[in-house]
Amino acid sequence: MKLFSLILSVVVFFISLYFFVLKLSYINNLNDVIYISLLVTLMAICVTGVIINWEFFAKKRKAKLVLFVSNGFSKKSKK
Repeated sequence: MKLFSLILSVVVFFISLYFFVLKLSYINNLNDVIYISLLVTLMAICVTGVIINWEFFAKKRKAKLVLFVSNGFSKKSKK
């Protein structure tokens, strides 16, 4: 489900970016300004969705095990 939400957020972001770029040069009246502001809001929501669902990739990387080697020089010496 998180993967679907992440993919949907990315796809909708690029679709709204496409319409934003097309309409940006044709701002003539208040309706166009409102339309552009709604597209910006939609893109912000999509970015938030990507940030929330980004942990999908972090789970894959957490599976790696990192081993630390201990040596005698790093231990505290007893007095």
